[in-house]
Amino acid sequence: MSQSRRPSKISTVFTSAVRVLFTTLLFTAGGMGAGLFLGILGVAIYGMIQGGQIDMRNAYLHIAIPAAAALGAAAFIGAIVLEVRARRT
Repeated sequence: MSQSRRPSKISTVFTSAVRVLFTTLLFTAGGMGAGLFLGILGVAIYGMIQGGQIDMRNAYLHIAIPAAAALGAAAFIGAIVLEVRARRT
């Protein structure tokens, strides 16, 4: 009879950590892109309504970076929860 080979604990922890970090990076980059797009649209619309000089740094500083941080943190916690659930079974 053949025995079922189980991966070692070190390889399981390593692959889980890589999966969590990759997922976090992917969602953070997506959040940065979406936040920057919406921020540029918002700043441009605000500039048209206000009728003055627009400062695009506000799109980065006040919209894109906080959106990326929030989405990245949520993805990190969610990925950890899913990995722990998967390893329990």
